Amino acid sequence: MNLVGRLKSHYSRVIDIPDAPQKIARGSAIGLALDFLPLPLISIPIAYLIARLAGGNGLAAALTAAFFKWAVPFFYVLNMIVGGLMLGYNDFDSVEQVKEIFYQSQVGWLEKFSLLGYPFMLGAFINAILAYAIFYLVLRKVLQLRQKRRRTTKQV
Repeated sequence: MNLVGRLKSHYSRVIDIPDAPQKIARGSAIGLALDFLPLPLISIPIAYLIARLAGGNGLAAALTAAFFKWAVPFFYVLNMIVGGLMLGYNDFDSVEQVKEIFYQSQVGWLEKFSLLGYPFMLGAFINAILAYAIFYLVLRKVLQLRQKRRRTTKQV
């Protein structure tokens, strides 16, 4: 199955969860936001727990965190770029730096993130907050419109 097919499948699984639109949107946004942070593989159960604690849907959080694992390398590069821009770095060799650290070095994953430093962590937090806000607002609106459309078709 190609990426578009997987996206449609994931979308239909999340959108069909029987819960309030705000809870589903909150859970999904938490799942996506955690993929920007350096939490390899453990972000799925952490997303579930944080979503439950925040009053969101844990299943939506876990499904979204698991689905967007394919995009984590892109998120990490974006973290370096955003963090570098915020700290005033003018070189865009950050893409090469991420590639070298993650694909060529033989150190553990915790050491890899410490080698990336402040630009990566600042970019990760900024991108996570922005991704959460945008994804939450868009998905909540889509779910509310879908719920409204279903109510009007049932009345007719």
